[in-house]
Amino acid sequence: MCKVHGNLGIRDSRRRSVDVGGLALALAQEGLGHGWGGWEDEEIGEARYAELLSDMYTHTQSHTSADSAHGVISEMPLTAEARRRLIRSLDSWNFEPHKLPDEEIIACTLILFESLYRMEGMQEDLSVPLQRLSDFLHHLRHVYRQQNSYHNFHHALDVLQATHIFLHSSNIVPPVSILLNPDDGPWRPNQDVPRDPLLACLTNEDLFALYVAAIGHDAGHPGFTNNFMKNAKTPLSMVYDDRSALEQMHCALLLKLMRNDGLGHLLDRPVRGPQFRRLLLQTVLATDMSVHPEFMDLFKNLLAGKETDVRRQKVLICQALIKCADISNPCRPMSVSRHWAAALAQEWQNQALLERHLDLPLSVQPSVDPLSEARSQVWFINTFAKPLFDMTASGVPEMAKFALQCSSNLQTWEARCAELNVHEDAALEDPERSATPARMPEDFLTVFPLTLPSDFLLPQMLTTVGAVAPSSPPATPSEYSASSIVSPQSEVFDLLHPQNSTYVGGNSAGSDANAAIRAAYKASVRKKKSFHRNSWNPSGAFSAPHPAVDGALPMSPRLPCSGPPYSSSHAAPPLLVARYKSAS
Repeated sequence: MCKVHGNLGIRDSRRRSVDVGGLALALAQEGLGHGWGGWEDEEIGEARYAELLSDMYTHTQSHTSADSAHGVISEMPLTAEARRRLIRSLDSWNFEPHKLPDEEIIACTLILFESLYRMEGMQEDLSVPLQRLSDFLHHLRHVYRQQNSYHNFHHALDVLQATHIFLHSSNIVPPVSILLNPDDGPWRPNQDVPRDPLLACLTNEDLFALYVAAIGHDAGHPGFTNNFMKNAKTPLSMVYDDRSALEQMHCALLLKLMRNDGLGHLLDRPVRGPQFRRLLLQTVLATDMSVHPEFMDLFKNLLAGKETDVRRQKVLICQALIKCADISNPCRPMSVSRHWAAALAQEWQNQALLERHLDLPLSVQPSVDPLSEARSQVWFINTFAKPLFDMTASGVPEMAKFALQCSSNLQTWEARCAELNVHEDAALEDPERSATPARMPEDFLTVFPLTLPSDFLLPQMLTTVGAVAPSSPPATPSEYSASSIVSPQSEVFDLLHPQNSTYVGGNSAGSDANAAIRAAYKASVRKKKSFHRNSWNPSGAFSAPHPAVDGALPMSPRLPCSGPPYSSSHAAPPLLVARYKSAS
């Protein structure tokens, strides 16, 4: 099938060879390709799948372009004392990024990568100067939506710092404090300290890929979940067939940024490029908690010696580390852990507000009081955090201390539940709990456009939204209010009465591309029965989609790809270590 690009246009009158049948079927909305193999399925809504691919390309370009990065923070020189303070804090498990100003947040990110660069041979293996890496990290920070109370760049830095702590504890990377002695030579692992065999197989490039995955794993996160997008039938969820849609969007944005900022050679080298890209993408995709059970089974097989392929071993190890880092909040000191619990509850409350506005089923249960907060933490630790850390510690002994902290926090939350059950009045109030007001629905207009349902906005508003990138947060709440895209009383925006509408491109480029697609369809197709039915070759049961391996246009999850059929009985796609072995 032909690829649809954002700059699609008719440059001359020569006829080009295209899969007119497949294009017509996609535009005609007859099962989005299901019927082209000789069967007919019920039509699905008003989506235009070919247009969605074009829109995905266009919005990815828009959100990662240097021109849209108007809110990027200029790198500010730190005083020597401030730098020493940040270095010391980054070596501590008590690290609290939410207490740092924006300029120190990006400085901490750069410092962590700078310490990684002190490893022997790292800069030579990567061929990425620190200044080029700095540009990439600044642009990446801009892609994160800072209005999110949880899934923002603070969380990304928190995950990166946790990943670094795990690796340093295992004698794999140097401490950040190595930067306090700039005259010291390159760092080598202490030969007197045994290195864990599972982690020792990671090369310099593997470690760099893991660090990039950690800081970029939630790029462009809208502040709501895959389940919300599935229930709302958002364009992004349709592009990825309801399978790890957010995580695949993170991959698309991350790879595009890498190419824009001079890191593309790491992805494109003939031999090592596919391996680097595969490790990076599969590490990010593992952060989808809906594939957590599949990961646990695969990692259990690795620990039992049933996985002998070195490349798959590396993938599983990096997945285990980033998953532990991603949900490390219950394993931090209790004061730190409580902050993150409240931040996530606030984000879920915002999502619940949007779901009520759109008359969607509630897919999250935000903690509205101290008792529900404590109960949710007990459930999450017992269900996810403790089993994951315990299993990882069984393979990487240095992780045991973090598993112990997790168990200690669990006991604290259980005791709090018992106390609040006795004192009902205290269960309804918490003076320490943040009183941050919930977001109004119009506040979500700054998210990546394809993550919103098409009937959330009127058609003419979509051209405005596409031009809006997830910029840096305003300095004050009043500035945020004044800088809103459009007020609830706007003539072109009606929150109280959302109207059904066909999704159109988010900017003029996307609209032009969609118009060209439709023109090509109408000019080339006369009768459906004249289509060559062999020009479309779908599978009745689709396998899990590939991520956007080219960094711009995601591969269609509705097109056949290698791998076993996907069973509709699963709530999420199987997490297969070799899932993208053919990606290049």
